[in-house]
Amino acid sequence: MHTDQLVHRPPYDMSCPVLQVTRGCSHGKCRFCDIQEGKQFSLVPMEEILEDIEEISRSATQLTKRIYLAGGNPFVLPNKQLIEIFDAIEARIPTVNSYGGFARITDFATKTDAELAELAARGVTDVTIGAESGWDELLEFMEKGQTGQDLIEQGRRLHVAGIRFTFFYLAGLAGAGKGQQNALESARVFSEAAPDRILIVTLTPAKNWPLAEDIASGAWVPYGELEAAEEIRTFIANLTCHTNIIASHDSDVIRFDGGIPQNQQGMIELMDNYIPKINENAARRFRNLIHKATF
Repeated sequence: MHTDQLVHRPPYDMSCPVLQVTRGCSHGKCRFCDIQEGKQFSLVPMEEILEDIEEISRSATQLTKRIYLAGGNPFVLPNKQLIEIFDAIEARIPTVNSYGGFARITDFATKTDAELAELAARGVTDVTIGAESGWDELLEFMEKGQTGQDLIEQGRRLHVAGIRFTFFYLAGLAGAGKGQQNALESARVFSEAAPDRILIVTLTPAKNWPLAEDIASGAWVPYGELEAAEEIRTFIANLTCHTNIIASHDSDVIRFDGGIPQNQQGMIELMDNYIPKINENAARRFRNLIHKATF
């Protein structure tokens, strides 16, 4: 297999085969990310993709229904290339009828409504989008290359096309003293976009991020553990869409999951119970131990 040594996948895509389609990220400028560090964005050569499809087919069963497309944002590829890959997969593994992977919201802005419908018809669904925040000021500072309105507009188009999608929410991204505003702005934008899931992860700065320079210069001040938990509470309390929350990443001080609105009050009560018990120093030591943070 020509698969990267480390492939990041959301929890709901951990059991399906992985096919490396692209390498790197087509944007590659976010100040808080190193997932695709050192990888120039490129399409994996088709001959390598075909070899990997052949290898996957040898262990495929009647239960092999979904393929995870690896790469920073493989759906930025033109539909023609994606369909060629889907055709090759289904020629060797005819049980496959679903495709997922990471994406940037701007990947879909470049596609027409007809192209989105075409992808949906070929089984593209449950894509995982690095939204991170809906606060434009923060997105601009972090050089995310998207706006809150992008999330709303493209989210609506994905719904119309029939493509389910998940947003990441990155707690702590705004830094000290700004978590509440980020939570409120993001809850408004996410509610309008109405993702099927929201994965909550708490930012843990690393030494090789551009953000480390901002920490050193004082342009960005790290949040506190209590502040991050309170931000998540405010975010959840102000969501008004139907969605599912997954806050079970090892970066989250309080871990839980549930549906909005049916479990919304229960999640708020759970956080209200645990937030007063957070030991700031112990939580920070644990974060540093697990993630080698650079606060």
